[in-house]
Amino acid sequence: MLGAIIGDVAGSDLEVQEIKTKKEGNKRSYKDRIKIMDKNTPLFNDKCETTDDSCLTVAIADAILNNIPYEEALKKYGKKELEYGLDKYGRNRFGQGFTNWLNGNSKNDSYGNGCAMRISPVGFLFNDIEEVKEQSRLATIPSHNNLESIKCAEMIAVSICLLKNGLSKEYVRNYVKINYPYFNLDFNLEYLRHNYTFTARAIDSVPQALFCFFESNDFEDAIRKALSIGGDADTIACITGSLAEAHYGIPEELKEQVKPYLKDYMVPIIEQFYKKEKQKIKRK
Repeated sequence: MLGAIIGDVAGSDLEVQEIKTKKEGNKRSYKDRIKIMDKNTPLFNDKCETTDDSCLTVAIADAILNNIPYEEALKKYGKKELEYGLDKYGRNRFGQGFTNWLNGNSKNDSYGNGCAMRISPVGFLFNDIEEVKEQSRLATIPSHNNLESIKCAEMIAVSICLLKNGLSKEYVRNYVKINYPYFNLDFNLEYLRHNYTFTARAIDSVPQALFCFFESNDFEDAIRKALSIGGDADTIACITGSLAEAHYGIPEELKEQVKPYLKDYMVPIIEQFYKKEKQKIKRK
């Protein structure tokens, strides 16, 4: 769970830069993007913060841990986050579509990558693959009830479950290729760094996040590689970070470094999550 949050915080400022350059008709340069691969470049700075990715990840964890309906938890935490007002960059804390959904003013048919950025607690807290798939579907459909989003979230939740149970990256890669053949994973890291542009569509960003994990050597390397391709940086790194946590664990220094960015309401659920993570969860 902290793996997702670390990726979110580390990518929060970079995402703003990506959006700004896209609005200007450009994309961030290759040179700017690969600066993050230098380990002397800090993952966090004073412009970083937790975003909707972290907020809704905590919501899904709370729903599972305390047997709350997913939609109820998502709306509760979404409205709690809105109480903070504009973010550090002067933006609304959610996209307009999700804000409309929170307020009951839109359908639940988003195809955005919010379906996968929040899904990691499902993969960590359930152990049976079929149950992971079902709980992933239930956690997704309140706001992202279309097949594209449902399958993107499921692919990430199932991958996390397999990884946390000790299966190798190669096993998971093959599992995904066989069971989710409609998602392209045949990317080239350097090509993405040169050419990938911002998109919040799940099918065009979730596979890239999974690919960055497969290309990684350790937890921090996974986060840095996810950030180095640009695009929706906080969400891609959030998803990659959740996968990396399941496979590598998280270095203690990064756990400490992210603590100042956590909002007070997140801390009790994060603590509860790590107490329950090793236990089998059953939804009533």
